Amino acid sequence: MKRLLTIITVLVLTATLVACGGSGGGGGETQQIELTYADWANQELNQQLIDAFMEAHPEIRVILRTDITGSGDAFTGNLVTAAQAGLLPDVFATDNVPTVVNAGLTLDVAQYWDQDADSQLVYDNIAATGVYDGKRFALPSFQFLKGIMINLDIFEDANLTTVEGEYRIDNDGYPVKDWTFEEFVNIASAIKDFDPNDYQSGYVIGLDTWYGTPDFQQVWPMMDDANVGYDTFDGEQFNYSTSDSWKDALTAKIEMHALTDGTTTRFDAEFLEANSDLAIYHIQNGTAAMDIEGSWQFWVLNDAKENGINLGFWPYPQGSAGFFPPTILDYLAVSSETEFPEEAFKLAKWMSFGKAGYSARLDILEANNAIAEANGDYPMYLDRFPIADYPDVWDRIDGFVSDIEGIDYILDNIENAKPDLDKWLPGYKDFWSWVFDPENPYNFDALVVAGASSVPTWATEWERKINEIVQTALETLGQPPVEE
Repeated sequence: MKRLLTIITVLVLTATLVACGGSGGGGGETQQIELTYADWANQELNQQLIDAFMEAHPEIRVILRTDITGSGDAFTGNLVTAAQAGLLPDVFATDNVPTVVNAGLTLDVAQYWDQDADSQLVYDNIAATGVYDGKRFALPSFQFLKGIMINLDIFEDANLTTVEGEYRIDNDGYPVKDWTFEEFVNIASAIKDFDPNDYQSGYVIGLDTWYGTPDFQQVWPMMDDANVGYDTFDGEQFNYSTSDSWKDALTAKIEMHALTDGTTTRFDAEFLEANSDLAIYHIQNGTAAMDIEGSWQFWVLNDAKENGINLGFWPYPQGSAGFFPPTILDYLAVSSETEFPEEAFKLAKWMSFGKAGYSARLDILEANNAIAEANGDYPMYLDRFPIADYPDVWDRIDGFVSDIEGIDYILDNIENAKPDLDKWLPGYKDFWSWVFDPENPYNFDALVVAGASSVPTWATEWERKINEIVQTALETLGQPPVEE
């Protein structure tokens, strides 16, 4: 019933707006073009950006759709439901491009992208994504930085100093910015201070991890080989079994995952059940020294600051080939049902990779932050970054993140960033479902039981499976499902 009421409300709203025609600049002339837009980001900021777009394009009226709720995969699922009801927005975000392509929701916008001046400045590694057999079904919008959130206070109190052959510490007591994978792992062990029998009096977790399993094997290989991307993907296939770096990374991951001594946030299940107060976001609460994190979590920096906790954002450790910042991409798509494809592309560009739209975003954030500071609040950090070579835009960005210790090293190398595969590569999500499927004899938990010595075997099996799944998904992308 709630969904039906929502659909009726949107239909009535849309009909009313079309009937009224709307009016804006141009001396009150009736607007001929109307578009709708939806994503799961800050809706107040979205409206401000849309207002700026309509000011720049008075011939286009844009309605911000907030009836499609949720974020990530929930938003994408609700988007598919809206499309089935005939309520697909003209421009929308998605957490998984193949999902909306297979649902028939996306328009090939290659003709607009290929002729666009700004798109030619998008970094090559990023521009190559969202394109399938020459058809561009999605626009990369922003890149989020992946790095290491560190507790500056814990490091200062720990008084670590360089240990030859183990790790390097700078003059401020922090890890050096060009640290290696081995140094990162060694520091996590060295800085932990956890007594399971007396942790209530104070403790330090070395590394707060995503579900206790760091993403080493997805990032380390691309730092050791300039010719491969995220997770060893070379543009055609994955190369687990032939990558010593991938196997070393997964070995280190399994060895760290086996520890329940406070090196990471993975504890024995029985111990954690009896000590549920440890099931918290430790980096936010000031009880973890480090956390592999994304810039979308920059709100945590302000939250921690309000509680007297000082956090920085260090570059992800680098490898023998140099530093290639890992980044996470977001995407927008243009509806396959839009009546105004060229104008919809303009809107999508404004809300994502376009220089004018991104500059408007910075103008709005600057004004909003001035109001926040006048009210005694912390200004909002910029958490999503351009995907194109806009020197003057990049020059402005420092003003939004300048007090985040460590981030400058990442931004100084951003042109060498290597993006993830999660939201755009067909089959990649399905492979990870297979990895954690308890019916799969080569699942992750089975590897944990088998131990690090079994990594070469798992490398062969995982490589075979991921290449099979991804290749099949690419070949069938956008095709109607086969009826059984």
